[in-house]
Amino acid sequence: MLKKAMAVVVLLTMLVGLVAIPQPAVVRAQSVATSPDQVPPTYPPAQAFYFAETGHAAVNYFLEFWQNTPNALSILGFPISRPFIEESPTNPGNYYRVQYFERAVLEEHPENYGTQENRFYILGRLMGNLAAQGRENEQPFQRVADPGNGTWIEATGHTLTNSPAPFRNFWLNNGGLEVFGYPISEQFQEVNADDGQVYWVQYFERQRMEWHPENAAPFDVLLGLLGKEAQAANHSSNPAFRPGLARDSLPTQFVYGYNVHLYQDGSAWQDRKRVLEVSKNSQIYWVRQQIAWEDIQDRSGAIFWGELDDIVNDAHATGVNMLISVVRSPSWATPDGRNGMPSRENIGLFANFMGEMAARYRGKVQAYQVWNEPNLAVENGGRVANADFYVDMLYEAYNAIKAADPYAIVVSASPSATETNEPTVAISDVTFVRQMLNNPRFRADVIGTHPGGQNNPPDTLYPEDPGPNPGWDNSREFYFRRIQDIRQVMVETGYADRQIWLTEFGWATTNNTPGYEYGRDNSQEDQAEYIIRAFQIGRNEWAPWMGGMFLWNLNFSIPWAQYEGNPDHEQASFSVLNGDWSPRPAWYAIQAMPKD
Repeated sequence: MLKKAMAVVVLLTMLVGLVAIPQPAVVRAQSVATSPDQVPPTYPPAQAFYFAETGHAAVNYFLEFWQNTPNALSILGFPISRPFIEESPTNPGNYYRVQYFERAVLEEHPENYGTQENRFYILGRLMGNLAAQGRENEQPFQRVADPGNGTWIEATGHTLTNSPAPFRNFWLNNGGLEVFGYPISEQFQEVNADDGQVYWVQYFERQRMEWHPENAAPFDVLLGLLGKEAQAANHSSNPAFRPGLARDSLPTQFVYGYNVHLYQDGSAWQDRKRVLEVSKNSQIYWVRQQIAWEDIQDRSGAIFWGELDDIVNDAHATGVNMLISVVRSPSWATPDGRNGMPSRENIGLFANFMGEMAARYRGKVQAYQVWNEPNLAVENGGRVANADFYVDMLYEAYNAIKAADPYAIVVSASPSATETNEPTVAISDVTFVRQMLNNPRFRADVIGTHPGGQNNPPDTLYPEDPGPNPGWDNSREFYFRRIQDIRQVMVETGYADRQIWLTEFGWATTNNTPGYEYGRDNSQEDQAEYIIRAFQIGRNEWAPWMGGMFLWNLNFSIPWAQYEGNPDHEQASFSVLNGDWSPRPAWYAIQAMPKD
């Protein structure tokens, strides 16, 4: 199901009678790309909805424009291309990222981002103007005098009426100015080249309307297939128009990542640059590093970035992207002196910290995750987080991050897979996500979550196909495909098109930590097989809504073996390196795994 459309623009609330149409202020571009390489990346969030009818997905802000267009299938049609960069035929020398639809071509206008709630970030190309080129001297296209009845548009010198064709009503009820633009002709009769019949028509800046009174409303007004016509005329061999499967329609490049430990460089057991190179050597170019707020800011408000600066700079210099996960408030910022979420009066302080970090690392850190596993008491200072309180904290942090770095991806806290519902222990991850997404203040570009795994292969799921090993098989919380339950909540709450990132997933092997005994059922070869199959499921079967997967973990085995003296700790058993830096079978399997 598509996400609910946002409130319809003011034009749609106007009476459809002869009332004056507003003349909005012109949006003036600050700068426009004059070469393809000047076109900036698309702003987050990445989102997509795949249409099997054409083998393409409407993506990102193009999707949002599509969703907010009333009767979008009739007005814009299905997507018929992937986004690509193209010189504008109506503004030669200017380049835009575009996506073609059957009846329209939509353009990104980054120069308008961040103003008027991004109302003009996506604009329809002036396809009606193109269709009318060379006809400016024909009488229907010449300006007319104002009849004084509120139907005249000063900007183009034409009227918009319901006589004889009901084009005014159609314009008002189906997106108005933002979808069609202003009229550039009067109503007149014209022969349709496809069927040879004569119809009443009117040309608009972005479309051509044709009246078919033999059809019942709203199908009595039909629109030209201007997007398909432009494709046929200009892009007969452009691969962006080649239909594909859902896996071919991701809104952005899929993220393959590791959870890593990059602190304490220079110690006997740590070599940060080696960790980053080991990641790159397996063709993994994203890492997730967790940091503690309590370690960086003191009661005076001073922020001590310390080794985090070195971590960020080394990752950036190595060509590795970073997701920073922030946890653990300073004790003085919490209501109980423990290290969970801040007290309400300190939410602003936390948001300021996140904004300062985003400003400091702009262009070097690509994503930030606001907290970790808030549905577990052990991860939140001994208490289960209230979802609405968390959303309040996330809302403020999101705004601060975006103000400092609009391109930073903000990931919501990943709840841990559990069916436990005890206030002092945990709340179900499904329940927590539902509560979070039902809150109208929820803000995040990506929805984070952590699936189970235990000793169950990634294709299994309770109760329909339980795992083959004894124990940890009688609840969906123990299975990788638990993510499907989170996805269902997203569908039900209007976030079906938003992407999920698995910020931790993996399989333990034999270890000596109580509670992780299931690891004895997973050999290192099993671990390798399960990890690769999980990546395949996420990349192929869950496209396009699965956007990234961060394996737990790359190198935690090394500090556990060489510093803590416990090479069999559960965190070490999840690693794809041994405690002496030698690769496990999983590392080699990941290196050989296709990544696209």
